[in-house]
Amino acid sequence: MQLQAGRFAIGELKDGERALLPHGGSVERRRFVDGKGGELTILAVDNGQLGITVLPERGMEIGEIRLGGELMSWNRDMKHLLHPDHVDLRERGGTGWLDGFYSAVASIGPELFGTPGEGYTLHGTSSYSPADPESVSVSFDEAGVTVTGRVVCMGYEREPVFEKTVRTFSRWNSAVMLREETTVNLSGSDRTLDDGHHIQLCGPYLHEGGRYVLPTAKRHMLLRDSAPPEDDPLRIPALRDGKRPIRCYQYVPEPVAGLERIGEIASYLPSMDNEVGMTAEMIVNDAFDAAAFVIRPLDCFPRSLIAKEIGESFLFAFEPCRTRPNRMSQKHADGEAFVLAPGAASRTACLIGVTRDKAVIGDLEEVIVKRQ
Repeated sequence: MQLQAGRFAIGELKDGERALLPHGGSVERRRFVDGKGGELTILAVDNGQLGITVLPERGMEIGEIRLGGELMSWNRDMKHLLHPDHVDLRERGGTGWLDGFYSAVASIGPELFGTPGEGYTLHGTSSYSPADPESVSVSFDEAGVTVTGRVVCMGYEREPVFEKTVRTFSRWNSAVMLREETTVNLSGSDRTLDDGHHIQLCGPYLHEGGRYVLPTAKRHMLLRDSAPPEDDPLRIPALRDGKRPIRCYQYVPEPVAGLERIGEIASYLPSMDNEVGMTAEMIVNDAFDAAAFVIRPLDCFPRSLIAKEIGESFLFAFEPCRTRPNRMSQKHADGEAFVLAPGAASRTACLIGVTRDKAVIGDLEEVIVKRQ
């Protein structure tokens, strides 16, 4: 008889064995050896419709996202997946984070998001900090399935400054997941918490072209790099059109109302703090039959960045973030920095969803752009 509720500690799962969960769900632990001999654990979790892989050695990142078996996240060769022991964040002027850059959902921060400098790297250390194996588990009940792990962030000092509990929850046969991170200041002094996510939802469904649907006017999108301006910053070129240089746009997203009326999104919203409003962003293909979206409270991540490139891979990202991607001194000078007291905690929540439902796509487009 199949259990309706339970919990698997990571040590209870044998490599290569698939444990069945209710409603057609499953969990499987896989062993992966990177190109430099480092060993990583891949937890493959399926809710009956949405399948994700979770990487405990890389800060509980989400490696892939699939909908009914179809890859909806970054079509990234696994040769790029590296154990953190094989990544030097200080290499090449602070761009060592590019080594091992693989995941569909990576944590940025907690020390800094943005421009390298002042002893920091671009994305911070969270994604390069292994979770405590004894803390990693997969639990399930009548509501859905949850993956949890505790990460002591590697940091830049002798003693760790931040500890993070990462929880990813999805309802049975849902195409949406809720990503929660609770970050605690372990030190004895005030610390700046500067976190966010780098989210790659640019699966093969976008390879023929598509566009971003954003809660801001094009005129408010600031091009941050030296690539030439585009006629349409929302456009996603087709892969066949050839290489495109990296372009990053920053903007302040506006609140989006009406999300509670769209598909299954409403069932997740009560779990998200919403004191200053919600916002939503979407990426959709030209056929208008496949899309992915990110929804979060603005009091968690009140700013946004998108990154676009066709080079070695097809990279189109959302980066919900706490501050603009400036140097840390500039964030403090501008009054943007968020300071966490000793022993204090901060929780963030972010909904990540994929869909092939044209009605959901149309409804999301309507509520996102209606204020522009």
